[in-house]
Amino acid sequence: MATYFLRSSHVSRGKGSLATRAAAYRAGERIKDERTGLIYDYSDRRDIAYKEVVLPSDLAGRADMSWTQDRATLWNAMEYAGTRHNSRTAREWLVLVPPELTPQQRIALVRTFAAELSNKYRAAVDVAIHEPRPGADRRNHHAHLLMTNREVSPEGVGPRTTLELGGRERRQRGLGPTRDDYLALRERWAALTNEALHRAGFNQRVDHRSLEQQGRNQTPRPPLPDKVFYAERKYGPSQAGDEIRARHREQLEASKKGELSAFKERLRERAVEEIKQKGIRPKQPRRNTLTKEQRNELRREKYAERRVTARLDPIREAQKRETARKQFHKYWEKDPEGYRQRRRQYRLENANEINRKQRLYRKAHADELNRARREYRASHAAEENRKQREYRQRAALERETSKQPTAEESARKWLEYRESHGPGPTAEESARNWLAYREAQQLPDPAHSTPSADHTRRNEPAAADDPDDRPRPTHDHDLEL
Repeated sequence: MATYFLRSSHVSRGKGSLATRAAAYRAGERIKDERTGLIYDYSDRRDIAYKEVVLPSDLAGRADMSWTQDRATLWNAMEYAGTRHNSRTAREWLVLVPPELTPQQRIALVRTFAAELSNKYRAAVDVAIHEPRPGADRRNHHAHLLMTNREVSPEGVGPRTTLELGGRERRQRGLGPTRDDYLALRERWAALTNEALHRAGFNQRVDHRSLEQQGRNQTPRPPLPDKVFYAERKYGPSQAGDEIRARHREQLEASKKGELSAFKERLRERAVEEIKQKGIRPKQPRRNTLTKEQRNELRREKYAERRVTARLDPIREAQKRETARKQFHKYWEKDPEGYRQRRRQYRLENANEINRKQRLYRKAHADELNRARREYRASHAAEENRKQREYRQRAALERETSKQPTAEESARKWLEYRESHGPGPTAEESARNWLAYREAQQLPDPAHSTPSADHTRRNEPAAADDPDDRPRPTHDHDLEL
């Protein structure tokens, strides 16, 4: 069913956003930011149904406006036009497109709205219609209209559009507040959507007004920040979302009792207290001024805080782990061998760092790991004993069934060995050889032997400056019995 949604937001450098990155993501292209030298490549996206840069009707198709049709040129020009560290380089209009319409009807609807924006504000509007991604709501057909915050002309980038002017400048030109423009555009999008639905033969209609203005006795859903919304869609309910919904329920109850002003006053006091607490804490540096190591340290601190919070709700944490495991297997099944090769290569290149982290982890969690091992052994003791008994039985059976040679076979093999190697020395020859060897080595009589100098020196500590005279480990294992 068609649903009304229109939201306007700025692409602000002060919030860490860049027009080049926003355009590359929405259009699914590769764009290099000439100001920072960074490259944003989203050319692998497959959910882009339509994209186009719409110009004012009197400038469309002109050869001297071809520079606006190259997104890298257009949005780099907008980035260079913003000279301040917190410049706003673009404005985005995000709209939901009725899923009942055909792809061509959706394109016509969005393009009509983009053309009206472009003609009214003399700006370039970069249109990108996105289809629902795999696993998302199949009705989620939406469009991003990235509008330049400055006018465009054959001469290049011009002054700011009237929508981006401040209150004083708008009053000097006889214009009303910006809010009037925003409300008028909301109404216009609803009218265009209803016209498209009527032409397509559908009875559904959308309304840009609030539930109260429509006279509907319906409780509105609390708006969630994007990060909370996407996190809950991925992992389920979150603590931040639960707090927002609880505060919304409190507001509705206070409104029914006629205590809305008191509720707002409590919220204001709570906000003031939070600001005071924030002022006590040391001011955090801006993220873009930190080095890679500092950002990683901050990320590790946040992970530690999340782990502490997760222990308070083990059910939700288990749900998150299960969702992450399914996503990993989905990613792994696409290219198992390629993933293994990348993992092996990473381990080879970062072996020292991986081992260091493992040692630190084992040291920090030694008690927990030992406890888990003991619990595992206790719970699997019967299974391990059963496996050991089966192994011993198989080994004993193999020894019993193995064929042992008889006395006749042993004698025959010995005779064959003598024939192939010849008869050995006699007893007299062996004694004579031994006496000759002892005289050559100047060995004393074993019956009256005393500890030799070499043996005595072997047991003495070696000199520190003589590495060749260090004590050697003995290999006489009988001495340790």
